[in-house]
Amino acid sequence: MSNEIATTDSAGVPAVDRFDSSLAAERDAERTVMRSVAKTVVIGVPLGIAFFIGLLGIAVGDQLEWWAIIGLGTLLGLVAAILFGMLAGVTLAAHAFEDVDRGAGHEAAH
Repeated sequence: MSNEIATTDSAGVPAVDRFDSSLAAERDAERTVMRSVAKTVVIGVPLGIAFFIGLLGIAVGDQLEWWAIIGLGTLLGLVAAILFGMLAGVTLAAHAFEDVDRGAGHEAAH
């Protein structure tokens, strides 16, 4: 016994083929977004670390040891890079999901 429904659209394309192509387009869009998130996090890590080390150096440079400033700056930079990198990556690649929703499919996801 099969759970698949053998329907066709007006062009005679089986529903299973449409589902498979739609699923492939969704997976491509998800990969596009994940690559974008990874790139923005990787770019944001050194920038975030440098920013927070500089900020802490200016704010409390004469009151803390250098290793404390480096440690806190690194920790805060990593947290900021992950948060803002994820936000920026999803924002920059959100068009991939919109293209799939509009039916542009495979071609627009790349």
